[in-house]
Amino acid sequence: MRLQAVDIGNGRAEASQVNEESFDFAVAGNSAFAAMLSLALARTRKRKVCLIGQLPGPLQISRDIALSPGPTSHPETLELLKSATGDLRSLLSGPGEPVLMRRNVTFAALTAPGRAAAGHARHLLATAGVVTAPLPETASLYGFIAEGIWVLRPRVFFAGLKARLSEAGVVAVETAEDLQIGRNRVRFAYAHTFAEARTLIVTDASHAGILGALPAGIATGKRIALLTDPVPGLAGRILVDIETGGHVAGRSDGRLEAIVPADDDSELVRWLGAFLPPDTTARVIARTRFPVLLSRDGAPAVMRLPRRAAMLAIGFGVSGPFLAPALARFLTETAQTGETAWFSARSTDSSRSRITDIGVLGGGLT
Repeated sequence: MRLQAVDIGNGRAEASQVNEESFDFAVAGNSAFAAMLSLALARTRKRKVCLIGQLPGPLQISRDIALSPGPTSHPETLELLKSATGDLRSLLSGPGEPVLMRRNVTFAALTAPGRAAAGHARHLLATAGVVTAPLPETASLYGFIAEGIWVLRPRVFFAGLKARLSEAGVVAVETAEDLQIGRNRVRFAYAHTFAEARTLIVTDASHAGILGALPAGIATGKRIALLTDPVPGLAGRILVDIETGGHVAGRSDGRLEAIVPADDDSELVRWLGAFLPPDTTARVIARTRFPVLLSRDGAPAVMRLPRRAAMLAIGFGVSGPFLAPALARFLTETAQTGETAWFSARSTDSSRSRITDIGVLGGGLT
């Protein structure tokens, strides 16, 4: 539908077109997870989707890492990831440079509980068929190396993202004006368009303010994304802190991209000092701070807000984008039995004690 807005200015009547749009889902977020959820809802579930968020350009510091599988204390999570990985590979297939590649990934921890969790996670990955090896006893960290993990290449992914979204019919907007959440509808405006959606899905902390008070068990944390000058010996390496989701990725040019669980420089230096090899000198050439939404028990949360047409989908950790296709099925009531059970257990407060995972909040908690 098109409305005619009439401007009576200076004695003249000027007509301009104002559009109206209706969506099944509005997804708020600027991460790879938000983008993959939008793609899966639109392309495979045939829903009309609006993605609200300023997506990073290919030359910006990456805030994302996506691994399948990541560390977990639940075998059913690995089973879900096993099937969901095939869905994601299908969504991202096509001509051009591959978006996914296999890499060896180091999972490590600093605290005693984290070390125990690392041992459990390694055992589960090994039973799932992933080849693992312990870190050398001379290493400054405790953990293990997992071989042949599928990894999302964020630069390639975001470089081609606009085209993928457009092809799937996803309407991508940087900001939404006058967003109002009602009982049955969400209303907002963008680019001379009035829009409504049946459900708003908030995935990133930068959009949490529109919800008001957060549900119990959900907290806001802070992260620092940074880029360094080349560091010898770390090109191509990926290291993940299993307790916080913080990580370091060595690019092919030797520069490091890192997401550090910190809110200030002292926390930043302390974390990098623990997770980089001893005597490493890493000169930071760019950094940015940003908020994240996290669950206090380390497990994902898929929570609908009472009496409001909105929900949270947060806390999926380093495997979030790989789980997006399965979440899209759950949200559209087309999930398989195992998928329904997995997401349902993470959708209510009453069952949280059974699905607490090894992830903890770490630095920057507010």
